Amino acid sequence: MKTISPIIFFLSLICAMLCGILGILILYPQDVYAQGSDGGRRYVAVTGEYSEGVTLLYVLDQETQHLVVYEAKGGANNSHSVKFVGARNIELDTLLDGFNDESEYSHKDLERQFIKSGHLTEEGGIKGGAKQGN
Repeated sequence: MKTISPIIFFLSLICAMLCGILGILILYPQDVYAQGSDGGRRYVAVTGEYSEGVTLLYVLDQETQHLVVYEAKGGANNSHSVKFVGARNIELDTLLDGFNDESEYSHKDLERQFIKSGHLTEEGGIKGGAKQGN
């Protein structure tokens, strides 16, 4: 029976470990987080990867409450592009307590529970002096 050289065995072991690590990285990719910036300015811009090579840019005008969305594609020099996707005045959207909300508890259900438990007053004030936003 042939014996394996210690160097060959060691290199094979390292190769197997690297393949295992590569497999874990492929099977369990890292979470993707949006990047954002505020700084107290009028506009807030947030980016997020939509698909491979495609990023969405959300721009919020905090004064007029307008949201604008752009799609940016990278790749080869002749395939770079930035496209306007859409825009919306979100002023009224932010006043809704829920829309297409499939949460376990609706806003009204939670409000009733908070009032019942004494953590929220009938007028909407949170005990301790803070006021609930509109």
